[in-house]
Amino acid sequence: MTDIKRSQVIFFILASLALALAFLHTLQTIPNGSSHYFMIDVGETQIVLNVWGTLHATGYPLYVITGNILTDVMTALGISPVVAPALVSMLWGYITLGLIYWLAWRITRRLTLAVGLIMVFALTRTMWIHFSIAEIYTFGLMLQVGLILLALWNTPDERRIYWLALLGGIAVAHHRATVMMIPALLYATYPAFIQNRHKLPRILVISLLLGVIGFSQYAYLYLRAQAGADWVYGEPGTLNGLWTEFIGKEASRFIGPAHSWDALLANFKLVNRVLVYDLTLPGLLLGIIGLGIGIRHHRRAGITFSLIGMAAYGFHVIAYRDVLSALILLITLALAFGWLFLADALLNSRISQARYVLPMIILATVSGLFIHNREFLYDLTHDRTGIETIELLESAPQNSTVMLAWGPRYFAASIGQLFLNRLQHIQLVDHKGEHHSGILTPEYTLYNQPISWWEARLNSPVYLQAVAPFIVQINTTPTIIDDVAEGIRAASMTLTCQEDSAILDVLWQTHEAPQEDFSVFVHGLDAEGNLVGQGDQYAPVYGWRPLTTWQAGEQIRDIYVVNATDITHVRFGLYRIQTTGEFENVLTYEVICDAQQ
Repeated sequence: MTDIKRSQVIFFILASLALALAFLHTLQTIPNGSSHYFMIDVGETQIVLNVWGTLHATGYPLYVITGNILTDVMTALGISPVVAPALVSMLWGYITLGLIYWLAWRITRRLTLAVGLIMVFALTRTMWIHFSIAEIYTFGLMLQVGLILLALWNTPDERRIYWLALLGGIAVAHHRATVMMIPALLYATYPAFIQNRHKLPRILVISLLLGVIGFSQYAYLYLRAQAGADWVYGEPGTLNGLWTEFIGKEASRFIGPAHSWDALLANFKLVNRVLVYDLTLPGLLLGIIGLGIGIRHHRRAGITFSLIGMAAYGFHVIAYRDVLSALILLITLALAFGWLFLADALLNSRISQARYVLPMIILATVSGLFIHNREFLYDLTHDRTGIETIELLESAPQNSTVMLAWGPRYFAASIGQLFLNRLQHIQLVDHKGEHHSGILTPEYTLYNQPISWWEARLNSPVYLQAVAPFIVQINTTPTIIDDVAEGIRAASMTLTCQEDSAILDVLWQTHEAPQEDFSVFVHGLDAEGNLVGQGDQYAPVYGWRPLTTWQAGEQIRDIYVVNATDITHVRFGLYRIQTTGEFENVLTYEVICDAQQ
């Protein structure tokens, strides 16, 4: 190993160790609960990389295969199955940084700039988050940077074209966003095609065959579905279902030109806003300036990265109506190399202080990005919604079936069942599963799957009951009893008090169908009768069973939670809001802690 190569390795290791402090600080160590676009698929990936399952379209089979192998190794060494998938992303991320570092050194022959580039780029928002979560994007960027490195290699030859074709097929099969790199890669390898133009037909045929090999990874989806894997997305066990996954049909709603100038402008603002959050406005502008300088001083590399950035940016603004990290990373990568070209030009200029000032600028930028992004990314990876979902469902009755819509909360509950030995007492289904009368669901799901949705699914009117705190039961028949006393009343009530909360369980009854909607007041009181907490609701059953939906003779269970300390008893009942805005109680009860009436 030469001194230069030894220095390269040492510098890279030191930079990697410094960056590890940031990445480990935001590492995903709990079931994901965030619904931010960075995080929405993380819970699914946490599961799939542990069970040899399949991911959502387009499936990302090579990532899943390699990720499962690495996750199996990590869990065998005692690493939590929740944490291991994020460490897989970190591993691919470090390999990506290594390739970027090598490429930056080959372009500038300056170790300081190569180190500065990877430290600054790694702490941009979209890059940093994908070092810390279970996602596909560091793997994809690793393949894409590998393509750029091959394309910008010094000696153009036939073999390089074949390696590019093979890796290109693998990269496009992994993520179709790689297609945006084709103009840049063709430009970068143009000398190789010219040098071997007499072999061009053979080169094109062989390259096409090598590119197709990359797509053979999709056999994994079919084989795992046929083998009955525990977690299979869609129906890749059929040829039609496999084709649907392969083309990413469900993502087609995001692809296509904007329908109006206003929509195009909105998309333009969306993409630019993400880039500014990632790079800051000065960083964005300096990256653009740097690419212009790169075209002049590092022509081949400068044009290559400019084409990559422009193609990804143009497609994202014009033809993609959401935020796609695979495209954002290509844009920010191009702009990061713009910083490299700008810094190199400064060191080559007559500004004698540049070599002293530039390291300070790099250090200040690294510090600024860390401060700018740390809290935001930490909050994402430590969002407790997933944990809270598991805790909520632990109160569901034994042997019940619970519906959670496909998404972060469903993934978190599944992680609880699969890896944390929790929620073993329930059967979990998603919004596309088999539903029946008596199924349970958290009350918040009714915002996205309202009563009308349930009635269409069950082909029947539905009647809601509370069965546990913030969990409702979907019934197709009401609970009707005989000999109900006149009016509306609480037939029974139980108050269970804990250190920091009280749970009131009420069984409402009505003799006749109510003609007026009342709201519910629930006041937690201390020993002196002071109000210490409230659990009021707009209507019973968490607001989903207004009184005018009750049937004559119906019995409805309702549960109220009051979060407060020092509760000794609860006063509750029904009230109306008068036209003057004043509250009028129409029914009042009191119950003491751990008493049943």
